[in-house]
Amino acid sequence: MNEKRTALVFGATGLVGGHCVRMLLASEEYSSVITLGRRKLNLAHSKLSQITGNLDNIESLLKDSVVAGKTVSEVFCCLGTTIKKAKSKSAFKHIDYDYPMAVAKVMLEYGAKHFCVISAVGASPTSHFFYNKIKGELERDLTELNYPFLTIMRPSVLSGDREEFRLAESLTGAVGNLFKPIVSGALLEVMPVEGSQVALAMVGESERIFKGSRYQNSLVITSRQIQEYKI
Repeated sequence: MNEKRTALVFGATGLVGGHCVRMLLASEEYSSVITLGRRKLNLAHSKLSQITGNLDNIESLLKDSVVAGKTVSEVFCCLGTTIKKAKSKSAFKHIDYDYPMAVAKVMLEYGAKHFCVISAVGASPTSHFFYNKIKGELERDLTELNYPFLTIMRPSVLSGDREEFRLAESLTGAVGNLFKPIVSGALLEVMPVEGSQVALAMVGESERIFKGSRYQNSLVITSRQIQEYKI
């Protein structure tokens, strides 16, 4: 496929989402990049369109703005929060499960070929940990939508500069980065991973798909594989 593509990034103001948007804008493979979220990025670019609004109205936001004007070939779902920030388990599930599923369903209906989502190490619908259980349920239900291509990223703790400070992640990342130069192999699965590296793997997988070099319809990329990912 040689024609230039349009990508939608959901959760573009987050750590990974911001890197993802900038990589897509810099790529000659894309003619248009659209972001969806509650607020805009502090970024202007000739290829960038930004949609903001109440995410409880995702379907109407997308239909009125994205679908009406462009065919979106791929969706990068970078949305994510914490139970502490969401303030309740139900609110967390609404953000980390309901919103991504709503976007996935609408965009599949309108012709998106690839859905790439950030999950987490240990995601499983049978997990005893609520966070991992919700991530696992999301993975399971996205798989059942039967996208032509689905990519699930399972990073460990994310590291990198955020607008929002998260103490636990900052401490884990700081300690992990001290040991990262001497860590290899299976230990990479639990080491902190840079947000920019997750974005690189997301964009890289989409390039593989649209250049015809990936044949798996559904693929899980582990934190170790993300750490070692190269384009």
